[in-house]
Amino acid sequence: MRKKLFDIVGASLLLLLAAPFMVLIGLWVKATSRGPVIFRQVRIGYAGKPFVILKFRTLQHRSGRTADQVLPGDVRVTRPGRFLRKTHLDELPQLFNVLMGDMSLVGPRPLTESSFMRLFRESPATLQGLLMRPGLTGLAQVRGRLWRLRRGAPGILRLEAFYMSHGCLWLDLRILARTVETVVRGRGI
Repeated sequence: MRKKLFDIVGASLLLLLAAPFMVLIGLWVKATSRGPVIFRQVRIGYAGKPFVILKFRTLQHRSGRTADQVLPGDVRVTRPGRFLRKTHLDELPQLFNVLMGDMSLVGPRPLTESSFMRLFRESPATLQGLLMRPGLTGLAQVRGRLWRLRRGAPGILRLEAFYMSHGCLWLDLRILARTVETVVRGRGI
């Protein structure tokens, strides 16, 4: 119950602070490319329940391959998309997912169904991630992209299992502070 209250209060405060920036980002996305401002994608959430994740659109509309196949230098990424992805401001609309109860501020990252099934075949421990609400950020995200690429799914799953067994408000605050630091320094999550 404390975590849910923390998520609602935290997401509400963050939305109040971010609202002017979100309006500007939305106008920038709309002015520079055709298509919707918000990208929607089905992800696997708590207890395996699918939900629609919200992000600012960073790819050309109807550009082909799925969005979870975006690599650095991908030509489908829009001009604002490069900035939004680097700073992770594309994820601000997920604060609404937190308020709707689909996500938490901190927790395992929500996966697409295809990514979940691929990881589950490699490691059945992936199911543990369904025992709590997925998060905007988590231990694996604050480690950085390079760490995740080197450690792969087993390393990420170990961190998520650690978080699920040791998670507390203090750890959430530390992860959120580290997330802000990582984003502000532009190191990428």
